[in-house]
Amino acid sequence: MKNAVVAFLVLIAGSLALPQVSFAQQDPQFTQYMFNGLLLNPAYAGSRGFSSVVGSHRSQWAGFEGAPQSQTLSFDGNLNRKLAGGVIISNDRLGAQRFTEVSLNSAVRISLSHSTRLAVGISLGATQQTLDGTKLRPDEPNDLAIPQGIERAVKPSARVGTYLYSTRFYAGVSLGNVVFFRDGLPTDPKPHLFLTSGGVFDLGQKMKFRPSALLKEDFNGPAALDLNAFLLFNEQFWVGTSYRTTLHIFNNREFATSTRLGNALALLVELHPSPLMRIGYSYDFSLNQLRHYSSHEISLGVNFLKKKYGRMLTPRYF
Repeated sequence: MKNAVVAFLVLIAGSLALPQVSFAQQDPQFTQYMFNGLLLNPAYAGSRGFSSVVGSHRSQWAGFEGAPQSQTLSFDGNLNRKLAGGVIISNDRLGAQRFTEVSLNSAVRISLSHSTRLAVGISLGATQQTLDGTKLRPDEPNDLAIPQGIERAVKPSARVGTYLYSTRFYAGVSLGNVVFFRDGLPTDPKPHLFLTSGGVFDLGQKMKFRPSALLKEDFNGPAALDLNAFLLFNEQFWVGTSYRTTLHIFNNREFATSTRLGNALALLVELHPSPLMRIGYSYDFSLNQLRHYSSHEISLGVNFLKKKYGRMLTPRYF
């Protein structure tokens, strides 16, 4: 294979060995997921108390031939006091592969106290897998294992989750790719477990601290652990960092130790020019064999806030 094919296969092998919120063509990876929980958990829908639209674009390992390019567009809001819904459109491209998914999300909430709620959600959708054989150039032009054109397949997908939250704390559990008809190929999406938790604490009248964590497990390669810490200034400017590493939980210890494609450090900023809008940017440093290739991500969110008792509602911290 030529360099492009070799790079493509390296990315496939690395992503299958390590689950991230990219998992290579498993789920698109986004560093700023903590500002849009719907990407991980359908039970998050409507939890902020208002409707919102969020769009994201990520260029992973910029400059690396065939590196992932991912985009998402999501909308969620409340249908009534107990029911919420949402839509996610995602596109993930890696070399000659492309995954496009549309999913419908729904959640039902129950109140445990004045400020604490528990939600249960489900997401149902369809994923189109595309393989462009024209981008693969084998040494043997008549290699029957390499598609000569573009091949497509559409398959159903599902995700379930629960989400416990208040104004100062949250914890969630979700399982992705629950239902998926597989062809036995290495690129078939596999079930992924997501565990999330975080909170917000006052550090003064105009500063808040928001720590959070995310554990991602596919029961095959090493689990991925994200540790995040943010400071909020004057309710308008978030700045923080995120560290990603790997853990051996359900896999071989030696394999987990030698697989470090997921180790990364990210710097994130998010600006709220008004309660109705937020703009985010993150820069990832790889701490592994890909350390010469950084990742960039931008996001834009629009909130549709309502007035209550004559006052505009303010956005939640998560």
